[in-house]
Amino acid sequence: MLSDHCYAVIMAGGAGTRLWPLSSRDKPKHFLKLFGGKSLIELTVDKLRGQIPDDRILILTSIKYQAVAQETLPQIPPENFVYEPCLRDTASAIGLAATVLKTRCPAATMIVLTADQIIEPADRFNAAIANAATFLELHPDQLVAFGVQAASPSTLVGWQKLGETVDFPGCEVRRIAAFTEKPELEVAQRYLREGGYCWNSGQFAWKAETILREITAHLPEAGRLLARIGEAWDTPARDRVLDELFPTMPKGSIDYKVMQKTSHACSILLPCSWEDMGTHAALAGRTGSKCNNNLVHGKAVVLGTENLVLAHTDHYVVVAADNLTVVVTNDTIFVGDRNTDMKALVENLAQRIPQIV
Repeated sequence: MLSDHCYAVIMAGGAGTRLWPLSSRDKPKHFLKLFGGKSLIELTVDKLRGQIPDDRILILTSIKYQAVAQETLPQIPPENFVYEPCLRDTASAIGLAATVLKTRCPAATMIVLTADQIIEPADRFNAAIANAATFLELHPDQLVAFGVQAASPSTLVGWQKLGETVDFPGCEVRRIAAFTEKPELEVAQRYLREGGYCWNSGQFAWKAETILREITAHLPEAGRLLARIGEAWDTPARDRVLDELFPTMPKGSIDYKVMQKTSHACSILLPCSWEDMGTHAALAGRTGSKCNNNLVHGKAVVLGTENLVLAHTDHYVVVAADNLTVVVTNDTIFVGDRNTDMKALVENLAQRIPQIV
């Protein structure tokens, strides 16, 4: 068990548009019970068992998911759900969580996890976050970004360029010499070829006070607004101040706005398998079965090849073509291919037929 000033913050605010139509604005991917009757957020909480107790796990999500979040995670105390009035990207969201934690525990260490990734085995993951927590007690001014050994020239993740080793007896810690979020393919190929780079997992660890200082340094307006939210947090004005100020927070991810700019970033590698469940291909690879060069989940008959078929419906799905991505729910059918830009598609549909997204 980690020390009593170590908290986990699980980010679960996004809509998961790349998994549409399974994931929607009303019920995003991290609350869908797609994995043996459990959701991604439940799996994330489960892997912390024995390491961080439920009363030190904070769930950071949108106010519109309040009911489903508390229904999905009844073991988490109600006061540990932090609700964003609107989406302002991860820099503002993490700043809000850090502000809340600092009011509760000025010395708080934050283990920041995303609710849309599967990291196994849990014991190795927990060993890595324990090392990070110990490292931060010795180096409280540092920001830890957990890395993963790169398996391909992916353009969907951030990359860390690893620098010099930091003296720490618990595990290998490397300075991050450069941080590149979602590079072009040619750049990612060069990183993989040259070596000395790893993927960024999207999981972080830092002192709440330190990340607030970094946010203030790189996003001064966010720092001022967060300070005002923090002053009101334990007062009757909390909800009014949050609703008034948070929508004016600057947009931008923690990767672009802080991690690419800071000189205090370090990397600890996760000795684990790491899967981002952000795409149909990733989900089909995890939950589907291989059949004649297809990946198929659910009640489907697939006569072609090289298809991804996710049939989350009471009806049978028949696919007699090649190289398609077919996703079927009880009220929506999507047919595309692996190159379909799902984010752009959903944005287009939101303008044309908003009720289906």
